[in-house]
Amino acid sequence: MIRILILILTGMFVPVHVFADPFSSPLSSVPGLKLSTLTDRDLIYPGDPFKLYLSVQIEEGWHIYSLEPLDGNDMLATKINIEDHVFGNMGKWVESSTELIEDGAQAKMVKGHIVNAEFYKSYFIPEGINPGNYSIKGKLIYRACNNKLCTVPQSLPFINWVQVGEIK
Repeated sequence: MIRILILILTGMFVPVHVFADPFSSPLSSVPGLKLSTLTDRDLIYPGDPFKLYLSVQIEEGWHIYSLEPLDGNDMLATKINIEDHVFGNMGKWVESSTELIEDGAQAKMVKGHIVNAEFYKSYFIPEGINPGNYSIKGKLIYRACNNKLCTVPQSLPFINWVQVGEIK
C-alpha cells in the first residue's frame, strides 16, 4: 500500500518528460505545410461548372511528391481524397508544374513540388439542386522529405464551401 502511495506521489511531482523515450524523433521533424482552398467563383448556379483549387505552401528545405510520380515511386504519390458531396465530377486532379528532385532520403530522382504546389479539379452543379451553401470536404495525403528523412504518410484535412444560387 505504501509503495502505491509513493508511486502516485512521485507521478504528481516528477515531470512526464523525464520518462520520455530519449531516442524518439522530435515533433519538429514533421514539416510545416499550409493548405488553402477556394473555388473560381463565389456564386454558382445549377448546371454551371466550377473549379476547386488547393494551394499548398511547403516549409523551406522540404518537398512533397507529385500526384503522378516517376515509375517505381507509386508509394510516394500525393493523393487527394474527397468525401461524398452533391457536385458532379468533371475529370481528374491537375497539378502545377513539378520538378525533378534528387532525393537524398530516397536515394533516387523523384518528381515533386518545392515551396508550393497547386492542384485543381473541375466539378459542376447538378440541375435541380436547392440554393444554399454546400461543402466539399477532403484530405491531402502526402509524404514529405528533406533529403535526409521522409515522413510517414501525413493527412491534411480541408473543407471548402460552395454557394449555390437560385436560377430566376
